[in-house]
Amino acid sequence: MPVAQLRAAHTLSVTASRASVLVIIVDEDSRAALRATGTLVTASARPREQVIILTSRGGAVLASSRAPASPTLQVPAPPAPPPSRPTSFQEARYRQAVRQYQGLVRRAWAALRRQQQQELTTWAKSTVVKAEASPVLHSAQTASIGIDLGFAVSDLSSLRQAGVGYGAPAVIAIIGVDAATALSAPASPASLESSTVVVDDFSGTTNEEAAWQASLVQGGAARAVILTPATDDQLASVVEQGLDGSVTDTLTGVLFGLGRYQLQAAALPQLRQLRRLLTVEYPYATASINGYTDSLPAPGGNLLLSQRRAQAVEDWLVAHGVAVGRLEAFGYGDTDPVAPNTSKGQPFNRRVVVVIDPSVSA
Repeated sequence: MPVAQLRAAHTLSVTASRASVLVIIVDEDSRAALRATGTLVTASARPREQVIILTSRGGAVLASSRAPASPTLQVPAPPAPPPSRPTSFQEARYRQAVRQYQGLVRRAWAALRRQQQQELTTWAKSTVVKAEASPVLHSAQTASIGIDLGFAVSDLSSLRQAGVGYGAPAVIAIIGVDAATALSAPASPASLESSTVVVDDFSGTTNEEAAWQASLVQGGAARAVILTPATDDQLASVVEQGLDGSVTDTLTGVLFGLGRYQLQAAALPQLRQLRRLLTVEYPYATASINGYTDSLPAPGGNLLLSQRRAQAVEDWLVAHGVAVGRLEAFGYGDTDPVAPNTSKGQPFNRRVVVVIDPSVSA
């Protein structure tokens, strides 16, 4: 390629996703759990993703690795346009050059995507192989998901202090929880770092499921998803949503009584945290405010009640300095419950979920 063209060359790169962190707590003695871990790491692999795989029998690190960045490729500059009054021959030559250039770029994009996929697949497989081959000295203590969550949070905090995972969306996936562990909810750490926590193949009852969800949300999880054997095929998609980077804050039963939408004093700490996110950390991002109810009938209907709950949160944020043009409030009634609609689970379905998208500015 001539030197003049090299100077004007364009660099193609696959759209870079945000850096993210995936921590997997797995029973390494279970072949099924290890297979599920391998499938998950491969399916959710993305550029610059940090993966940490911990054993559920003591919290030791089985593997820790960071995915490669997006590859790049240089292509020549596009053809120069014809003169202002071109001849028919010049126009034809230019159109032909444009078609050839577009074909070159399409082939370059396809090659770049194949290269990225190959690099990510190779990285994911090597990370899982390392985890499977890692010798682990098992703890003499009884297996405890609460303790393992503490190790996961400690690893997340270390990454963020080192600047590796600062501001990055994080997911903690628990794979291979046995029936004995599922009988009681874990004592969550003081803070789950606003991560998404996903429990796969949960074998407990609906009440135990509600207790786990409550414990994880109260422990600081932005979102807690409990997948039963009937829904564990959703593991990869739920984890990918968590890694995509939206900042989610769930305001639950401390805000809303049965059939009510007025904000209570107990909600103020969480509302102030939301205001800080929208005015300090993400001052240009937009946010959707989504209201939900439990399944019990409400005066005027659950759809109206959920809309009023979302509107109450929007009104508070606007009154405290967040531009109304950055916010949208929606009501979804009793759809998408996060806990069983039993007496123990219903308070967690009376909630507002605020999703902040830092990639979209008002």
